[in-house]
Amino acid sequence: MIEYATDMWALAFEGDKQGVLFFVVVYALIVCLYSFFRQVLIRRWPVAKGRLLSASVEKWGISELVLSDQDYKVDSLYEYHVSEKSYQGKRVSPWIIIASHNARFLLKKQLNGVQKNEDGTVNVFYHPKNPAKSYLVKPGFFGMAINLCIAVLPLLLYAYEYS
Repeated sequence: MIEYATDMWALAFEGDKQGVLFFVVVYALIVCLYSFFRQVLIRRWPVAKGRLLSASVEKWGISELVLSDQDYKVDSLYEYHVSEKSYQGKRVSPWIIIASHNARFLLKKQLNGVQKNEDGTVNVFYHPKNPAKSYLVKPGFFGMAINLCIAVLPLLLYAYEYS
């Protein structure tokens, strides 16, 4: 395996397609598998009830003259208590999405995923060892499956093409 990686390094250094693709595939595999396992762990985080102070879709970056060129992000602020200590959070989801004007619906859908309770509170999922780190939306199975496909599909295509 090390010999193969060394050969691919030499090919990539020469600009050969196979060598470059090998490292692109390895990078995608590592990053996406890390993300997948992190999402599995986040799904196990405990939940606390919190109070949503603000949640909206806001402009991100500089204001663009052409509306379709404008980018947007979710902006939120919430507070919650863990072990009698107060915390404030800003993260809605582990998925950080910056969307264009035409794709703002994705951000609105993300905000709609916030679980609201009958008493007006929201569920806050917090890291058990670091309660200051929190999210309002747990990673879903569909997103995790997409992440896993992005990790494995390039590897399978590479193996098919170069084996």
